[in-house]
Amino acid sequence: MIYISSSCIKKNNIAEILCILAKSGIKNIELSGGTKYYNELEQELIKLKRQYQLQYACHAYFPPPKEPFVVNLASCNDKIYKQSIEHYDHCIELLKKVECNNLSVHAGFLLEINKDEIGRKIEKSIIYDESEAYSRFCYAYERLLKKCKEQRIRLLLENNVLSSENYRSFGQKNYFMMTDYKSIMHMKEYIDFELLLDLGHLHVSTKTLGLDFIQECEKLKKYVKWLHISDNNGICDEHKMLKEDSQIVKEFYKMYHPNLNVTLETVGEVDDILYSIQLIQDR
Repeated sequence: MIYISSSCIKKNNIAEILCILAKSGIKNIELSGGTKYYNELEQELIKLKRQYQLQYACHAYFPPPKEPFVVNLASCNDKIYKQSIEHYDHCIELLKKVECNNLSVHAGFLLEINKDEIGRKIEKSIIYDESEAYSRFCYAYERLLKKCKEQRIRLLLENNVLSSENYRSFGQKNYFMMTDYKSIMHMKEYIDFELLLDLGHLHVSTKTLGLDFIQECEKLKKYVKWLHISDNNGICDEHKMLKEDSQIVKEFYKMYHPNLNVTLETVGEVDDILYSIQLIQDR
């Protein structure tokens, strides 16, 4: 099944995005970050789901919190850690009400990230103890997994993206969990999880770390349970529309099979999104 991320359309109001996508014939929508909180959000999700026969999945930074912050289940800052766990508790309650059975979350970060630094250069002001961060992340993930199972919600874990700019800023150190095959396998030593592989993230991270993108895809192929796809230049996560001759699309075609769900994360106009959907369907 092909889902379209709500983040493909840049609007503050999730209902406005859902209407734009639904009126374009798109029924499978992954609720994601980029919108703002408002009181009627829950009611409008239910209303629009019924009105347009929508199918929801949910990803990471949704629903938008009243007070924005960076969700990090590996945080060694007690306040952020508590907020992150509570974010997903609230998320699961919402998913029950809107009949959404799929939730994906990001792997953790080993440093403190300001909300204004997401998608940009990160200043390494506070670095966490790696052992404590992994311990906290695994506890939070297992807790979240238990809650999801109780509500019959599927939980997936997504790889992070390491840009060349941040890698240089970090002094050529990697403070993100799960950026490549080696670090994804490292996480599997701690917890059992279903892998959501973001090919755009992997493309950037492999270029940053001097790894072979094609080889990394081949090694990860058997572990993939869901795919995120968008195009980029290998330097940063641009979320560009797909191109038939791009390396990311070529690896997607090798990796895809009929039982694998895919989320398109290309930011742009509706026509660009529809073109990218067609490329996926032509696999």
